[in-house]
Amino acid sequence: MVLQEKERLRKIRQLRTWAWFFFLTYVPTVWLVKHTTHSDTALMGVVFIWVIGFVAAVSRTAFSRCPRCNGCFHSARGTPSFFNLLARKCMQCGLPLRADRVIYQSPQ
Repeated sequence: MVLQEKERLRKIRQLRTWAWFFFLTYVPTVWLVKHTTHSDTALMGVVFIWVIGFVAAVSRTAFSRCPRCNGCFHSARGTPSFFNLLARKCMQCGLPLRADRVIYQSPQ
């Protein structure tokens, strides 16, 4: 595996981590803001910022390209898809997201 491929796969993993971060922090963030400020205006501001961050993180993840085939990593077709964001390998060429951990057998 080429160093550039490893770097691009690391970037995809990082984008997915950010998407999970925004997904998992919604309820605690809303609860914390609601119980500390007691203000619906502040809550709406925080929710608005959170939604923008979540949409940006998920969109960047969905539009990420495979370093091997240059197709959309999470899409079986050529267009970006939000349905396979949990895929562990490229939906087009099969490159594993953790390809640096794959041990290939020797051809002998």
